[in-house]
Order: sequence, then C-alpha cells, then structure tokens
Amino acid sequence: MCSKDKETRLKGQRGSVMIMTAIFAVGLLMAVGLAIDISRIYMIRTERQNAADAAAVTAARELDGGSGGIDNAVTKASAVLNTQGFNKAGVTITSVEFAVNLNDNPYMDQATARTAANAPTIHYVRVTTAASTTPILFALQALGASRTEGSQATAGQSIDLTGICDFFPAAVALDSEPAVGALLTLNFNQGTGNGITLANYDYAILEVPQINGNGTGETATLCAGIPNFCKKTGDTIHMTPSSNQNNGPKNCGDGTNTRFNIYANGYGSALQPGPYPPDTNVKTNISATDYLNKTAGQVIAPNPNGPGKDSRRLLIAPMVYPGDYPAYATNIWGWGIFFLKDISPTPSNCSHATGCGGIPTEYLGRANVAASGDASCGTGLTTPTLYK
Repeated sequence: MCSKDKETRLKGQRGSVMIMTAIFAVGLLMAVGLAIDISRIYMIRTERQNAADAAAVTAARELDGGSGGIDNAVTKASAVLNTQGFNKAGVTITSVEFAVNLNDNPYMDQATARTAANAPTIHYVRVTTAASTTPILFALQALGASRTEGSQATAGQSIDLTGICDFFPAAVALDSEPAVGALLTLNFNQGTGNGITLANYDYAILEVPQINGNGTGETATLCAGIPNFCKKTGDTIHMTPSSNQNNGPKNCGDGTNTRFNIYANGYGSALQPGPYPPDTNVKTNISATDYLNKTAGQVIAPNPNGPGKDSRRLLIAPMVYPGDYPAYATNIWGWGIFFLKDISPTPSNCSHATGCGGIPTEYLGRANVAASGDASCGTGLTTPTLYK
C-alpha cells in the first residue's frame, strides 16, 4: 500500500512540471522579444545619429566666412545623406543652423547667418534630423506601441593648439594664478624708459608689429581692440617704454571703455563703434556669471552704436611674473580671461591721478577657449570637428 501511494503522488507532480515549463517558456519568449525591440531602437537611433554627425561635419567643412559658405553648408549637409546611403534608412534633415559660439542659444537660420554682418563670424553648424518612429513588435507592455526620436549634431572648424591671436595687448603681472572669481584691479605701469619693474596686478602695454609707434593714438586703439599678433605660452613678449605716464593710462582707459559704449574725443577720431563696437551688455558692476548667463538686467548700447558685439568685455591677456625687466622683455607663463566689470577711470587730470587707467576685472580662469586647445593663431590649418 505504501508503494501504491508513492506512485500516486508522483503521477500528480507530472502536471505541475509542465505548467512551470510553460511559464518559463513564455517568460523567455518575452525577454527575447524585449531584446529584439530594444536592439531595433538602438540600431535605428545609431543610424540616424550617424547621419546627423556626417551632415554636420560636412557642412562645417564649407564654412569660409562668406554667404556662399553658408549656402554650401546647407546644400552639402543634405547631399551627404543621399550620397552615403543614409537615405535608405529614411533619414531626412529638418534644419541646418549656424552660430558664432558653440553654446549660443538660439542658433541662426540660413537667411540670418548668410548676411554680411553674420557670415564672417560663423564657426559652428548644427544639424537636426526629422524624428522617425520605430514600431514595437513584442514588448508592447514595457515599451509602448512605438518610439519616436530625432537626432542632432554640432560641428565646427577645429582650433589650432599653438597660441592666441588678437588678445588684449597688455602683459598682466601675476605671481600665481588667481582663484576663479577673484576681483582684481589691474594697474597701469609705464616703466622708466630703460626698463620696467612690475608689481603684482600691474599691466604694461605691449609692442605690436602691426602699428608704427606707441603714442597716444596707438595706445588707445590697441586697448580698444585693434587686431594684433599671435603668441603662445613660453614665447618672449616685449613691453613698450613709449606708453608712459602721459600717453599711457588715460589712453588705454579710453580704448578699454569703448566696450561700455563710451567713445572719447581726439585720437584722430579713431575710436568709433564701427571697428570697436560696444559689448551687447554695458551694465556695470555685475558678476561674470550674470553676464555670461544673461541673468542680470542688461543695459543695451543705444543706436547707432548698438546692439553691440558679444564677449567684448572678456579680455584674454598674457600673464607674466612680477619682477625687474631691464629690456622690457619677458616670457608668457599663461593666458588669463578677465571679465571687465566696470569703466576704467580716465578723469581730466588722469595722467597724475591715482588709479588712472586702472582696469576693474573678475578673473575667470585660464584661456582654453575651445574643446581641444587655445584659440587659433590664424594658420588656417583647421579641420571640421564634431563637438556634440
């Protein structure tokens, strides 16, 4: 009887094993279906992103500082989809947009970017693809009936690593790098005629090869932002003995103040908003964070001098060590970004006034203004680069 009972119990367990096997099979099938659907989503997403990347890099290659380059960028961005097989995946472009800076918001459309005022400043192209829908075949409960997504890519010309061009033409003496956010007033130093002794936070005007002489007009236009030369870290840099107490601090202050929409008389009427536009935001005594994020109330430069030019209040200057320089020559140990917080004082008796030509700044850190290095020295040896 015991043997018969045992046999009866074993017969009853056979059905439960079949049920468990069936449940496991259904779960396995659902897992396989989910994996298939997710794989399809990622495959289509990758194809769409590859198309956006290729179109953006191709468009960036066409940028040449003119309206023709803007038009060619739009044409070539669309053409690459047709010639490289992306159209087989049904990928299309909804917009090709342009910007001066990588993180500008918003970017410009083609018509705006190709104008004479904007085309020479365009450095980046952003391509957006049309959203595509991937139907879900198996994992409807987990993923829904379909997934709709688009892609975007931004490219621009690569940045040369060698140095910086057209920087603020003054050597700033610093014994070490200041903390980011430090408030510094840079003080004009004129030297003795035979040499110069730089104290911490002093600045000295530089000799540049693009202009002849270093008198009042030259000093004013230099500090206003006249294009100068290119240097890199470690290069020798020459300070000028000609920018003395009589033609230095006031003139550099007048040039610097063009960024605040202040144009001093004299200098042969050289200080004009055409070559030296005001910043788009001339509100004084705001923080660099408010300036960069445009969160503080802006005072826009009025016409005919407005709306101005972005980033004019960000001064990139070579940093040198304090010390005695009999030959007015020293080496650059780094590049700093100094936010111009307020107007440089230039009273009528400025040449002998304490603080005349002083530059109130906030230190923003080392100048490494691109994804891959310092700003270009204008060699032209750039390649289209995908940034994001």
